[in-house]
Amino acid sequence: MLLFFTAMSALSFSGLYKHRLQSFTRVWWGWLFATGVVLGLVASSKWVGFFSVGLVGLYTVWELYDIFGQSRTRIRSYALHWSARIVALVVVLLAIYMLCFRIHFRLLYKSGPGDVPMDSLFQAGLQGTGLANQPMDNSYGSVITLKSAVPGVGLLHSHANTYPDGSKQQQVTGYTHADQNNNWVVEIMHSQARGNTSETLEFERNGNIVRLVHAGTNRNLHSHAVAAILNFLFFAPFTFGFDYPVEELANRKWLSLWNVY
Repeated sequence: MLLFFTAMSALSFSGLYKHRLQSFTRVWWGWLFATGVVLGLVASSKWVGFFSVGLVGLYTVWELYDIFGQSRTRIRSYALHWSARIVALVVVLLAIYMLCFRIHFRLLYKSGPGDVPMDSLFQAGLQGTGLANQPMDNSYGSVITLKSAVPGVGLLHSHANTYPDGSKQQQVTGYTHADQNNNWVVEIMHSQARGNTSETLEFERNGNIVRLVHAGTNRNLHSHAVAAILNFLFFAPFTFGFDYPVEELANRKWLSLWNVY
């Protein structure tokens, strides 16, 4: 679909260029609006389609500058050139872009594995999602997932594979799909007693120091001064087992902060 609309945008753009000296004729108007429509469709297919929008935009700026420098150009005619391009190449493009997303959200209203990278509030509004039934507070022992605030990174994830270099411990990554390996258990520190009983729960509070235990492998989320694989400016996260020496426990303490934003 992207390739088709990209080819169509090149075709309509070439037609507009071919009739550039026939301004405000029927064929010129046709190619101008056709270009705006196809650019809206190619941008809606994938964001890489905005390269086509940029190409037409650069040509439009050059053309308007060229028209401005012509001695026969009148102010009224020049203003009409601007208005025609704004309507056809900006307003029409944005209208089609928003209409495509409107149709998209009307048709895809159910939750599924592909909605994991989306915002949690957006997911909560989808039919069939489990987020709407989740409690607002976490008690110790709760199984949770942690989503990155950076779009596209996904959920905190771990699995039994180890890093090939650096710490050579169990990998911790970001994953953009629903998976059992995204689950983490909120636990207190080893030196503390959990307040949960058969009748009451001890809830995690803002400012608490907690451990995060990977539910699938039963290992603690851990970090120390080992550079990350992809960015040496940050420490690498990984997981350790429960039986590591006590002096290392400080590196698996995580501060719980709520309502920061």
